[in-house]
This record gives sequence, C-alpha cells and structure tokens, in this order.
Amino acid sequence: MSIEKFVNLILSTLLLYVIIKERRCTMTDKDIEKRLIAAPIEPEMTEKKIREFASELNKYDYYSVIVDEYNLDLTFQLFKKNRVGLIVSYPLGGMTTETKVRLTEIAVKKGCSEINVCPNYNALKSGDFKTVKNDLKAVFKAANGKLDVVAVPQVSLMTLEEIKKICDICLEIGIYMFKTNSGMNLGKSELEHIQYMRRLYGDRIKIEVSGGVRNLEQAQAFVKASADRVHSSTWKQVIGAED
Repeated sequence: MSIEKFVNLILSTLLLYVIIKERRCTMTDKDIEKRLIAAPIEPEMTEKKIREFASELNKYDYYSVIVDEYNLDLTFQLFKKNRVGLIVSYPLGGMTTETKVRLTEIAVKKGCSEINVCPNYNALKSGDFKTVKNDLKAVFKAANGKLDVVAVPQVSLMTLEEIKKICDICLEIGIYMFKTNSGMNLGKSELEHIQYMRRLYGDRIKIEVSGGVRNLEQAQAFVKASADRVHSSTWKQVIGAED
C-alpha cells in the first residue's frame, strides 16, 4: 500500500469515528423523523390508501416522499412537503436507457426534487461496466442539475468489490448520493455496508439506508453508523410513533 493510500485510509477511518461518536451523543427520535423518506409503494396502494398515508404522514416533520409515476401528480397534491422523488427502473435497473432518460425528464418537468435510479444490475454482475456507466451518465445528463440523482445499487446483493466499483462509477459521473437497496424484499442493508462505504469515501457521498429498516432502534443504529437518510415502508415504527 502506498503512503498516500495509507494516509487516506487513516483519515477516512478517523472521519467515520468522529461521525459515529457525534451522532451517538446527540441522537433523538426527532432526528430520525427529519431523516425519514417514506414510500407509499406497494401492490395494494390504492388512491384511498395513499390519501390515508398522506393524512398520517403530514402530521410529522419527514424529509421526503418517493413514489412511482402513476401516483406522482396525486402525491404533489396530498403531501405537505413538495420534496417528492420518482423511482426510475425499479428494482434491478433493467429498463432501457431511453426509458430511464424519459422518466428523468418527466421528473424534472413535474418538479421532483430527486429520482431514485437503479443501475443496470445484471450488466454490473456481468462485468459490463461500460454499459452501467453510459446508462447512468445519460440519466445524470437528463437531470441537468435540476434534481438530485440517487443511485440504488442493491448493496445487499453485491460483494464489497462490486459496491466499490459502482460507487466509483457513480462518482466519476457526478452522482454522489446512494440509496443502499430498493427494498421490495430484495435483501436487507447491514451496518457493515454503511461503514464500508463511509470508510472508503468519507463525506464525499450521502448514504440513504433502505431495506430491512423496520423500527426506531434499527433506524438509530444505521444513522449512528453514518447513514444520512432512512427509507422505510413501516415509517410509523421507524420514527417511534407506533410500536
């Protein structure tokens, strides 16, 4: 290992330690609430249910809401905060690049503050990194700096080497926000994933934890481990509003 790499490793480890120590000293239930990203996305999410969802969530100081395109207009109408995100090519990124670009353009036009885009998972697993990069680069270009692009690489299904590879690709493009998983029963995030990513990249990235976060205790553990945001479908339990 070169001296430069060794120094960078020491610095990133110290940064992780400082973040964890600070959050352990200051963490409150309200902190989790402000980091919450709620997603009214499920097979049974009827218009009636999304209205009920909004009525309950609007009582709290949440961060944002992520939805699919069908419910996008309704979401802007119902939720008190206008920080709304659109999912793009869930859950494995298998849509064509043209389709992903079109959805990104729709998100920009509608006034979304972010998109959650899944990289082409099968291409990544096949070692076709050129396809993965060109796909994400086109999406990032379509966003044109008008909304945040959050990559969703499914880290629970990846090796540490693959996690590093997709993070490196994204950072080369200009994408620095990562949502660990799409949820949808495709694996759970682990504390080690968050710590590994933070140790490699320090404060160069933002980490949104998703997948298997079911209660307040779990959410606090991930935030203390340096996650910046928390996604959950069981949001009431996550913010401590319900057992």
